[in-house]
Amino acid sequence: MTYPPNPQVPNPQSSYGQAPYGQSQYGQPQYGQAPYGQPQYGQLQYVAPPPRGASSPDDLSLPLYGATFGQARKRFFKQYANFSGRASLSEYWWSSLFTTIVMLVPTLLVTIGAILVTVTATTTAVQQQARYDNGYVGEFDGVDLGATGIGVSVVVLIIGVVLTLIAWVALFVPSLAITWRRLHDAGFPGTYYFLTLVPSVGSVILLVLVLLPSKPEGQRFDVPAQVPAKR
Repeated sequence: MTYPPNPQVPNPQSSYGQAPYGQSQYGQPQYGQAPYGQPQYGQLQYVAPPPRGASSPDDLSLPLYGATFGQARKRFFKQYANFSGRASLSEYWWSSLFTTIVMLVPTLLVTIGAILVTVTATTTAVQQQARYDNGYVGEFDGVDLGATGIGVSVVVLIIGVVLTLIAWVALFVPSLAITWRRLHDAGFPGTYYFLTLVPSVGSVILLVLVLLPSKPEGQRFDVPAQVPAKR
């Protein structure tokens, strides 16, 4: 008796290069699994802690984040020539506003004095030319308003120049120091300040660097706490 041929049973193993049913191919994640190197659903990612900051405005060893104008001004002078540690973004910009206001007064005096000298000298020259045109060649009797005006203008100009020099000398070192510390807080060495020596673009590059937010890497510039020696 002849039996019919057995039916072909499908091979449970797939052909070369194809994974069996229900298993993913090599290198490809199964359904519901995240790719290699990426966190799975519900798995927490590591977040770097924020940089350390001062808890009190009187603590000068750490930057004061969220400083007010008055706090930044006091810390600006208390750390007059301190090039170690860090300075927060709020400290830097409030201090920059303070120095701008201080320099504004003598700058205005210099500008006003220079304008007055120019206007008074021009007016005096025109008046003298008008006298000569009218045939007057003698000495002027009375108060010479032109000379008086020039004298007052020169005094205002000199006062403005002197105040500008005093303010610049008083503010240069602390301004340099806080910029140095602000670079530290952004994660850069303070020597990047010398980028300002690069013509045209140096000051722009420095401005971009001090605008950057605080970085935890900047904590390497903090001054280590001194532990008192045991007796």
